[in-house]
Amino acid sequence: MKKVEQPIDCVIGTTYNCNSRCTMCNIWKIKNSPELPVAEYKKLPQSLRDINISGGEPFLRKDIVEIVRVVHERCPKARIVISSNGFMPDLIEKRMKEILKIMPDIGVAISVDGYKDMHEKIRRIPDAWNKDMDTIERLQKLGMKNLRLAFTILPENIQDFGKVYDESKKRGIQFTHAFAQSSEHYFGIDIDNNPDKKELKKQYLHIMNSELSSWNPKKWVRAFFAHGLYKFSIEKKQVLNNDPGTKFFYLDPDGVVYPSVVHNFPMGNLREHAYWDSLWQGKKANESRKQVRTIGQPAWMICTARTAIKKNPHKVACWIVKNKITGMRDL
Repeated sequence: MKKVEQPIDCVIGTTYNCNSRCTMCNIWKIKNSPELPVAEYKKLPQSLRDINISGGEPFLRKDIVEIVRVVHERCPKARIVISSNGFMPDLIEKRMKEILKIMPDIGVAISVDGYKDMHEKIRRIPDAWNKDMDTIERLQKLGMKNLRLAFTILPENIQDFGKVYDESKKRGIQFTHAFAQSSEHYFGIDIDNNPDKKELKKQYLHIMNSELSSWNPKKWVRAFFAHGLYKFSIEKKQVLNNDPGTKFFYLDPDGVVYPSVVHNFPMGNLREHAYWDSLWQGKKANESRKQVRTIGQPAWMICTARTAIKKNPHKVACWIVKNKITGMRDL
């Protein structure tokens, strides 16, 4: 059997412990979830080029600094971003002072799912907005440039989508977003996500036209990603084929590898393998990939879409040229 190519993108779930109480996620309800020892991360494939260190809340791991150190040493060419809810400004600032000594260009994404009161309503944490803005400002004072706000689209917050995007521009940081999807093994919840279509279109047109009007090619690509996520949210179809389980994987806190955060087909447990290849090229992983192809659900997330965009540069470029010249009037 032909060997499967090595992955280039992944999400690492370091813990299911969480100090948020999000309406669209049940991770915080998981108690006494096992956590992978730091040494296990030495088995990660060195082919990785983009790594999202996530959770739960990754800063709740007392050894988060060592995790970053091991992951960076194992995958020195990878861009690394830590996803956090940002609700512990003091602790995050303290940990990031140590982490920045290891990797000065590491990124941090702070989840913000509404503007001010709406964010507090969805996260169910008092003073949620102010805590997050405090965290962002502290990290900027540390000299961090690789910062972003991360928004998750839900029916109740769609009117705040553009507001949070505008806030990121005002603060001079990046913006990313996702469409809340059902996931048995990650979010632990079945989501019926159907925002008002008229409002969804209005918000996306604002964001895509703003990104396309810049002279930053990265923002043009983000506009294409947004176009793909809009199409996915309406049609539940991918604008490009992506590669869950081939170019991408999700590693859960107990060491189980999945094709993605929404494809519940375990590929194997890292704890049970001495080397990455014995898992990645194994029978169970190949069976999982077959399930993705035959019964797997469609998905469009930045972690999987990134490889699809890289594989289809001409399609993406044509879309950018067309819409940058004319501007987007409709979707």
